[in-house]
Amino acid sequence: MIGYYWKDLFDRNDDWQGLELTVSMNLGGSQAMEMLSGSHGRMALQVAGKTLFWATMLNDHSGIWLVFNTNHSDGQTLIPPVTSKDIEKVISKAELARTKEWSRYFSRKLMNTSLSLLTAKRWLIRPMEIKHQSPLSKISDTVKNWRFYSPQSTGNIGFSWNLYGEDFPDLVDPNKVRLVDWWWGGNLLLGRYAIQPNTGRLKWWRKKCREGSLPPILVWYVAGLGSYVILDGHYRLQAAIEEEIPPSFLVLSELHEQDLASDQNHQERVVRGLEKQLKSPKCNLDGVNQTLINLYDTRYIYASTHSRATLGEGTQWIQEVENYLQQHQLENYRDRIINRIDSQL
Repeated sequence: MIGYYWKDLFDRNDDWQGLELTVSMNLGGSQAMEMLSGSHGRMALQVAGKTLFWATMLNDHSGIWLVFNTNHSDGQTLIPPVTSKDIEKVISKAELARTKEWSRYFSRKLMNTSLSLLTAKRWLIRPMEIKHQSPLSKISDTVKNWRFYSPQSTGNIGFSWNLYGEDFPDLVDPNKVRLVDWWWGGNLLLGRYAIQPNTGRLKWWRKKCREGSLPPILVWYVAGLGSYVILDGHYRLQAAIEEEIPPSFLVLSELHEQDLASDQNHQERVVRGLEKQLKSPKCNLDGVNQTLINLYDTRYIYASTHSRATLGEGTQWIQEVENYLQQHQLENYRDRIINRIDSQL
């Protein structure tokens, strides 16, 4: 049994930022997807107890090696598939209302699955959509030039999602080994399985894409990987790529909040300065108000990903990675991955 509720998250300017989802209890047992961690920056993302990605952080913390387990049998959907009836309920709404409705739709689906994805904590589903390069520019029809961003916000929201089309995966023939370069931003998009091209399912989604009724791609931001993992929408993404029509995304992440330490002496100095400004006829009242809000708003919202430290020294992790690389004739990556470096010594 799962207890949960949601509420809309707004910033200081009352602009909608996403849907905050609080899971109060989960008595369903095992979790669908979870991160495992251990010594030497070693990680494993598992689905239903089987490893989907092995990963290890570089020694200089500039990125991670990702090894995608193509032997993984997880081709099934984690949540029930979107139907034509579901689309018809949403498509008639205005753009922002449509995004809000899809956020609620996927929240319900995530909460009503036999194998739970979300543990008992706070979560956030936040949109990420295509943006123009400049106010006068047009959206490029070249996929690698697509740029996606989360909504602009005011306040202490300590994360802002972005994704570039050049970091989309090959969904038909996925890369088995990739380096996520955090120095240049990271934020790769990772698929869970290889799709089958030229299927009726893909053709149907291409039709919906042309009609402008393609539902968002649901992804999970995994902080340890510095990347997004597709939870639902592999075929929708492929349809958008083939039609060269940018999709939209909904990003699921864990949500945490803390109070920043306030400095009373600093606050008093700022207030005295503002009092002097108020005596001037040219004083900007909006600016004074915003400064006061920033001064006393100590709430800080951020995203991270919980992991279970069960990998220990990583002996089994190393053995699994070595066996996989050998099976797929990728032994040339072995030393770089095990030694956590980005090039051959």
